Parts: sequence; structure tokens; C-alpha cells
Amino acid sequence: MSIITLTTDYGLKDHFVASVKGRILSAMPQAQIVDVSHCIDFYNIANASYVVSGAYPNFPKGSIHMVLVEAEMNDQTSFLLTKFNGHYFLTADNGTITLLATPEDETEIVKLHLPDFCTDTVSLYTHVSTQILKNSPFDDLGTPISYDECELLIELRPKVAEDENSIKGAIIYMDHYGNAVTNITQDLFNRVGKGRKFAIIARKYSITKIHRFYADFNVENQSIREFEGEMLYLFNDLDFLQLSIYKSDYENVGNAKSMFGVSYRDSVIVEFYD
Repeated sequence: MSIITLTTDYGLKDHFVASVKGRILSAMPQAQIVDVSHCIDFYNIANASYVVSGAYPNFPKGSIHMVLVEAEMNDQTSFLLTKFNGHYFLTADNGTITLLATPEDETEIVKLHLPDFCTDTVSLYTHVSTQILKNSPFDDLGTPISYDECELLIELRPKVAEDENSIKGAIIYMDHYGNAVTNITQDLFNRVGKGRKFAIIARKYSITKIHRFYADFNVENQSIREFEGEMLYLFNDLDFLQLSIYKSDYENVGNAKSMFGVSYRDSVIVEFYD
């Protein structure tokens, strides 16, 4: 059985998602289609990459992951098939894959040929998926390229200062609970910080502690409910630094966006000192 996942910004109100599934199943009746998300912010490549990166490792190797965000054939000039970590990814050459994989990952990438009968992205992705299931060589599907030849989204990567005393990151995702996820990983934080003291600065707020988990408060003489609305940082389940509000509730307590005043692409700076 072939597993195909879908990540789109199509929403759930209209017929678009069902149409995509119908076209895939018409070509591959044996396919098992799994929805990753159809609520990606419109045209938001960083959102799509973050969500896919959190989902795909839990699928069996050999799964095919279709990313239909900022991937209209009339808007994009080239499309990629990438294989890494035993999975296949179909994306436009718009920077998506460079946020999913790193230069250190062992990747196999081809810039796809665009057959005349593939009149849109869904028909292209479906055609390539059928060829993958037939074990067609990568070279038959497109032109091999290196990671560095892909479109890069440099502005959405964290930057380490030359003196390694700071990291400049950015908000790349706002989740269902209103948490603001940055592009700073725990590995990068630890490698640069080397155990030093730090301050994390977003907007006008500076915080010098990272919580181990949401309820990581000293409650010896207090009720945990007294901390509702408390601002905190932690590394989330994908090991990204995250700005959160304990027990966030948009209507009653607030969330990271309303209380921190942060939104997509806003800067988050970590400063280290001895």
C-alpha cells in the first residue's frame, strides 16, 4: 500500500481538497491518502515546512509527501522531487525543501521534467508518484541538482553572530494554541550558548529562563492556576524554541501574539554572556 500525505493551504470549506484526493485515487486506487494539514496560512512556505517536518518522521519510510503551498504551476517555474531520510517530497522549487532539510542531510534531488500532459501541479505530482511506485530511476524523472542549487530561503534561517555571542532568529509558525514557534533549535542554542547565561528578547520583553515544560513553575506555596497567563519559553516537541502563554486562551487569557505582540517573521534574539 502506498501512503501519500497532503499539505495545502486550501482550507476545508470548498471542494479543492476532495478534488485533489479524487484525482490521486483515480490514478492510484491503492493509495492511502493522509491529511497533514489544509489550514496552512495562505502561501506561507515556512508554515508548510514546519508542519511537514513535524509529521513526516512518523510515517513509514517510502511515504510520498505532497506539499501544495505556493505551488501553482502558472506561478512556479520548476518543481522538485527530493528523497531524504527514506521519504519522498514533492514541492515547488520555492525554498520549501531548504527549510525541511539542511545542507548536512543526505539528499537526492531532481528538478522535475514537466510532461505536456501534466497541465497543473496535481497532475504532475500524481504522475511522479506513480513513477516512484514503479521504482523508476530518479534520473528518468528530472535533472539531478544539488541542495545548494535549490531556491534558498536565507531570511528564514537563524543567524549566529561572528563572535558567537548571539543568535538572531524569527517566528516561523503560530500554532493552534497561539504559541509562537521560532526557527532556533535546541541543538543550535546549546552549540552556541555552551552553557552560558542568556537573555531571549522579543519585542520589548527579555526573559532569562527556558522552561522544561508548560507547567514548570515553583508551586510550593501557590496554586498552579495562579500562573495562568504567564509568559514563558520552552523547546517544543520538535525541539524548536517556542514563545508560549501558560493555559493560553485567546478570549480570556491571551496568547503569544496578543500578549507578546509577535507575529510571523518577527525577530527573536538570544544574547549569551558570561
